[in-house]
Amino acid sequence: MRIILPFYVSLSFALAASLLASDARPQGAPQTTLQQPEIKINPASKARLKFESDMWDFGSIPRGSTVVHAFKFLNVGQDTLEITSVRPTCGCTTAPLSSDRIPPGGEGTIKAYFNSAKFNGRVTKQIYVDSNDPISPYLKVSFYAIINDPLQTILANPPEPDLDTVDVGDPAKTSVIITNNDSSRVELEISEISMPSALKATLSRNTLEPLATADLTLELAPQPKPGNFKESVTIEAKGGHNSRVTIPLKAVIKQ
Repeated sequence: MRIILPFYVSLSFALAASLLASDARPQGAPQTTLQQPEIKINPASKARLKFESDMWDFGSIPRGSTVVHAFKFLNVGQDTLEITSVRPTCGCTTAPLSSDRIPPGGEGTIKAYFNSAKFNGRVTKQIYVDSNDPISPYLKVSFYAIINDPLQTILANPPEPDLDTVDVGDPAKTSVIITNNDSSRVELEISEISMPSALKATLSRNTLEPLATADLTLELAPQPKPGNFKESVTIEAKGGHNSRVTIPLKAVIKQ
């Protein structure tokens, strides 16, 4: 027993360390390891990539929904910025780029579409961005979410509004009831609309007493072409317990 017992103790510590080091992911999903590509950098280039923010918190989101955040970035340099690669760390995330060439003083976006169907609880994901900026050729942005946060005090009904089918060129509208389920008064604020050029969000009131409600009106602008529309609105509540919830909106635009 003096020989065997230390072996089992060591094995137990190794297994525990392995479990703690693993990323939050659906059961059976392999851990993704991204290889950093080689980028040919011109050290004399004056292209400079700067994100307005490299982190985003969705707050509570409904399981099975797709939520969206636009990471905005600027070229604060004097040469054309070239984005050579945008690499999400998970197949649950797509990240289309508005343009891979940004002139000096120009701006662009990387839209993170996160599909929460295979997740529960707290989730953290990253997107790696490579460019010809010789000072910071490899950058990373991150987002966070809690799937169906049980401690969420701001409730949305429905949690994932669906406009169903909308004809090309027609506007559409729906509403969501926001309830303050906290014991304290809160101040509501719209933190982000992922595509403000296509979607307008308006709160009927910003101050909510406990158990009081407000209407969130979502108005879809006429869309020029058919396809699936998926965008989202993030609401923040400040008060006794600061809280955040992201409400996804979907529609099918048809000809």
